[in-house]
Amino acid sequence: MKFYQEITLIDQAEISPYFIWSKLYTQLHIALVEQKDANEKVNIGVSFPKYIYEQGNEAKKTKVNLGSKLRIFARDKTALEKLNISQWFARLTDYVHITSIREVPENIKGYATYRRKQVKTNAERLARHRVKRGDIGFDEALARYSNVVTTTDLPYIQIKSLTSDKSFKLFIEKKNTNQSETQVFSTYGLSSESSVPEF
Repeated sequence: MKFYQEITLIDQAEISPYFIWSKLYTQLHIALVEQKDANEKVNIGVSFPKYIYEQGNEAKKTKVNLGSKLRIFARDKTALEKLNISQWFARLTDYVHITSIREVPENIKGYATYRRKQVKTNAERLARHRVKRGDIGFDEALARYSNVVTTTDLPYIQIKSLTSDKSFKLFIEKKNTNQSETQVFSTYGLSSESSVPEF
């Protein structure tokens, strides 16, 4: 990843940064969907430079924050020019600042992956889905899934699905890693294998 653009959320007295993240990331997702290949993948990744996740304990509370910056990375400048993120964020100009396309600096701190962490959060929904198969009843399915439900306190962005119109939490997990050979990302700009530079 040689080129990037940085988006900074502008502090708003009357609007929550979570609301701005939701609007911004929905637009980013739509923009990346336009760039996807036949395998539903894109060659553009993202990072959250101010990402904080420090797991706490009984004495110390967990610190969780996505921060107020997003970086969009590509291997070459033309990929970011083609993405034309300013066009996609045109309605958000009062809420975000977008830099021009820049070269990634030589003196980076390292590399990280930002991946989507999916959790099973609703035993009743899982049970209803299982009942549709027709092999067990709802009570038995609910009993099976009650202990499967998992939760997380990772940072997330609340997004509304464009296909089902339902809201969901896009949990984001960061891992420090080495530079990856692959540069393949989801239509959320996330990947469990492809790394982006940290600086």
